[in-house]
Amino acid sequence: MRNKKSIIYLLGILLFFIACNTTEEEAVTTQSVRPVKYIQVADRAIKGEHTYTGLAKAQEEASLSFKVGGTINKIAVKVGDRVRKGQILASLDATDYQVSYTQSLANVQSSKAQIESAQAQMESAKANYITAQSNYRRFEKLYENNSISLSDFEQAKSSYQGAEASYKAAQTQVEAAKAGKKSSDSMAKSASNQVSYTIITAPFAGIITRINVEPNEVVGQGNPVIEINSVGNPDVEIGVPENAIAEIKNGQKVMVLFNSLHHQNFNGVVHEIGYSSAGTTYPVTIRLTDGDDRIRPGMPASATFSFMDHHSVESALLVPPSAVGEDGKGNFVYVIQNAGDNFICKKQMVQVGKLSDAGFEVLSGLKNGDKVASAGLNVLSDGMQVSLYQK
Repeated sequence: MRNKKSIIYLLGILLFFIACNTTEEEAVTTQSVRPVKYIQVADRAIKGEHTYTGLAKAQEEASLSFKVGGTINKIAVKVGDRVRKGQILASLDATDYQVSYTQSLANVQSSKAQIESAQAQMESAKANYITAQSNYRRFEKLYENNSISLSDFEQAKSSYQGAEASYKAAQTQVEAAKAGKKSSDSMAKSASNQVSYTIITAPFAGIITRINVEPNEVVGQGNPVIEINSVGNPDVEIGVPENAIAEIKNGQKVMVLFNSLHHQNFNGVVHEIGYSSAGTTYPVTIRLTDGDDRIRPGMPASATFSFMDHHSVESALLVPPSAVGEDGKGNFVYVIQNAGDNFICKKQMVQVGKLSDAGFEVLSGLKNGDKVASAGLNVLSDGMQVSLYQK
């Protein structure tokens, strides 16, 4: 009887462990079924649209400064003022520059007087030279005929040579006086420029966007004083990545969207294409063809380009980049297949084409209706049992 009880007791313990192992195996089996996000592959139209972001900027921008240093005498505008081309915006105290200019004008007048005096001396020397030359030639003939003495001939020759030297010296003095006049004119022009440099005028019609100084403040040459932006539709500057910059052409039509203007679209054309990169992108300037006074420099914008002419097909199978993996054999996806009441993921090699905003173009390896894992490829494996994740 005791042995029978022992046997029953042992059988109970054995059944308990068998039940526990079964539960653990079921738990492991349950835990191994991984939920996976997926998409169903279907033909989609390739629009070839690419959107890049940027900022609106004035067609013309200028940071204005004085070409000379000095004390601010007057600020004639304030931020937000609309100004016309050539309008005076600010000025320096020009007293010292005006004094220099006045002195340079006096030097110019003095140079003129020196030229007149040198020319008068040259004319007198020229007359003496002509007279001495005439006497020398006459005495030379008389000497050849033995009509005068050698001393008289030598005296006439000496007078001629002296008159010639005086005439040449007078000519040199005139040239020197003219050179002095030219130098005085240059100094006067420079001094006049210095006076004009004490005034800043608007280089184009625009709006004052910033003033960096106050009256009576001392500023140095070239220090930014006033900033001005042109009036009218701003341009839009965007950054285009290197893999798309070759597709951008001058005059290409673009659709520009401003979120701050109730997501309103505007037409534009490519105006400038940067030759060198700014970081990882190339700057492209778009000029708007639609007018709207609400558009201001600094507003965020997005520009949409269409590259349809560069595609050889009108539709294709498209999958998101997150659905495509790569190993030593090439690109692959995980296709979700039915396995009785469950699903398994099957590793499928694919050939992909161009990457667009809609995803990779699949050239081979998939067909319409295939279910493809769209995320978490790093935790999946060929033949793994999965369940379809539903949001």
